[in-house]
Amino acid sequence: MTKLWTRNFSILTIGSLISALGSSAAAVGFGILIFKETGSPLSLALYMVANIIPRVITGFLAGPFVDRHSRKKIIYVLDFTSTAIFTMVSLILFTGYFNVIIFTGIAAFLGIMDTIYQLAFMSMFPEVIEPGQHMKAYSLSSLIWPVSAAIMAPIAAFMIESFDDGIAILMIFNALTFFIAACLETTIHLKESLNTKEVVGFQFLEDLKEGFRYYRVEKGIFGIAILFACFSFVYTSHDVLRMPFFLTSDIYTIQHFSFLITASSIGRMVGGVIHYVFKYPPHKRYTIAIFVYLSVEIISATLLYMPYLLMLLMSFIVGLLSVTSYNIRMSATQIYIPAHMRGRVNSTQNLLWNIGAILGALVIGYTAEYSSLDYRLIMLLTAVLSISAIFLIPIRMKKEFVKIYNADI
Repeated sequence: MTKLWTRNFSILTIGSLISALGSSAAAVGFGILIFKETGSPLSLALYMVANIIPRVITGFLAGPFVDRHSRKKIIYVLDFTSTAIFTMVSLILFTGYFNVIIFTGIAAFLGIMDTIYQLAFMSMFPEVIEPGQHMKAYSLSSLIWPVSAAIMAPIAAFMIESFDDGIAILMIFNALTFFIAACLETTIHLKESLNTKEVVGFQFLEDLKEGFRYYRVEKGIFGIAILFACFSFVYTSHDVLRMPFFLTSDIYTIQHFSFLITASSIGRMVGGVIHYVFKYPPHKRYTIAIFVYLSVEIISATLLYMPYLLMLLMSFIVGLLSVTSYNIRMSATQIYIPAHMRGRVNSTQNLLWNIGAILGALVIGYTAEYSSLDYRLIMLLTAVLSISAIFLIPIRMKKEFVKIYNADI
């Protein structure tokens, strides 16, 4: 009988939770800082794009690198580096200095780091899980960000509203959590499965080609990548407009926005617990995924038209459904893709998702800045893309998706 809470799994999970607490607070603080200082949805969109574009470039190079080097070392080195960066950001903010170009540049560098980190983490995570424990492991993993956001979003909003240096305090807290996580991660002991093929010339180009060739054979994996690129376009448009909607409203405040994040996060937490306790029948996962995709897109598109209490309830439901989507997709695809290929395939998927996010931020940012359309209407119109993608990809490619989603893992 295998167990889930092995030493390596425990260290990696606890370290991720600690760093996620700080990152959740910093994420709220950074977005509010940019919008409050500029008052422009386009500036907020460009800030987000600056964080995403380096991910596109880095994703091409990082996949082969991650497949060949210790994922453990990559993870803790990047966390120590994040400690230094957020300490510096905090010190800058304590002086009262703000320059949108400088902070946008910092966002770009953080995008590079996070891309490498996520590829390393996704590639190493399956290797710290015992056979037969993957659904439970990914259920717990899916709880990390919701728990962090549920706790930290209201605290971050309170700090920002109550203290002149609230955002600076959040940044130094983030630096501390990264430092603690990195110290824990150095104690992981793991024999990693790496790509040991001899490097000849520009080997990284050949490695990338192998990642793209994989899509020719596994069209279902490619379909998932395209589907979530469309979702990224829509989700980024929501990220650009939802917070400004609350900050520019006559009846809502930052706290109202933070409670919306908390409601969604609690929904994700409940969903994660359900997945941890119950295992969905393998032959039902594809059907469940399609239902979840359609429900989330419809609710998210209409959310801001609802009374506030109903917004909170619907945010909870979206969180509950979203974690179901995450668990089905991640547990299925990361086991389906061979270990020595995960870094390359994950990097190409991230590339497509980031392209979708960039286009979403730019199109929606410009639309919100230079048109008179209500923010809510813009978000509603973007749902046409995501709902169409559901019908054109997973429903039309049912056979390929069923093979992946309904595998008994």
